[in-house]
Amino acid sequence: MFDIIVVGGGPIGLNAAIKFSENKKILLIEAEDFLGGQIIKLYPEKEIVDIDGIPSIIAKDYVTQLIEKCKQNANIQIGLNEKVNSIIGTNETIEVSTTKQTYQTKKVILAIGLGTSSPRPMGLENESKCKNILYSLQDLSMLKNKNVLVLGGGDSALDWTKEISKISDFVTIIHRRNEFRGNFDTIKGIKNVIVKTPFIPVAINMKNNLLESLVIRNVETNQEETLMADFVFVNYGNIPLVNTFGLVSLNNGLVVNDKCQTSMKNVFAIGDVARYENKKHRIQPGLNEIKILDNIIK
Repeated sequence: MFDIIVVGGGPIGLNAAIKFSENKKILLIEAEDFLGGQIIKLYPEKEIVDIDGIPSIIAKDYVTQLIEKCKQNANIQIGLNEKVNSIIGTNETIEVSTTKQTYQTKKVILAIGLGTSSPRPMGLENESKCKNILYSLQDLSMLKNKNVLVLGGGDSALDWTKEISKISDFVTIIHRRNEFRGNFDTIKGIKNVIVKTPFIPVAINMKNNLLESLVIRNVETNQEETLMADFVFVNYGNIPLVNTFGLVSLNNGLVVNDKCQTSMKNVFAIGDVARYENKKHRIQPGLNEIKILDNIIK
């Protein structure tokens, strides 16, 4: 019997396991064979600047610190490559069945982020054949002094544009609307960044399985431009496949109240999977939700 089972080994799940292990027995379950979640799978070199008390840290370094704390903690048991199939609540306990076995616990914290997912492509002919079209970035240095096109209008696209601009003078960000969803101040004033709005990609010119140029179209005037590129970095988000475990869901996430409670007693959801009004998909809101849970669980 565990006091708490935390499902999801990304930054929020790791932080939750560490926080509640102070006086409780924790099981941390992760479907992948590694800890760190999507931020390690897709954005290990990304700079994180939204964590209270940490002005700036590279994603992989932040996650490494959390993993070490978990591994050194005798109250935390970790299960990797273990997918949760069902969560069944009873009067006294909750049964969590995985691909390996069934566990019993008093409480469950779901920190599964976007669940299993795949990057959302541009949807253009020959896109999958081009080796220099990126959807994640494991090594930022590979873009040094390269001509890079960044596609997307959210914080991720803007953050990456800023990071790439530090090592290359040839960075263009392309967004289909005039206004960005993310905080445009992230790149405001950066002289070596070209902003193309409102444009969408419409065709790829390729040679030997490499994109040579990208054709973009202005959605207001229908005028087309052809942009040469060494790399295209697509930041259209991911196509999520979230298991909602029969709980009340909304937009591939789990509906929670102001106490992070889902529709099942003693099952909570935090991080990107949690849905409530004005929810922001960043690390800090998830950490704030852990503080809320701490008061509830105490």
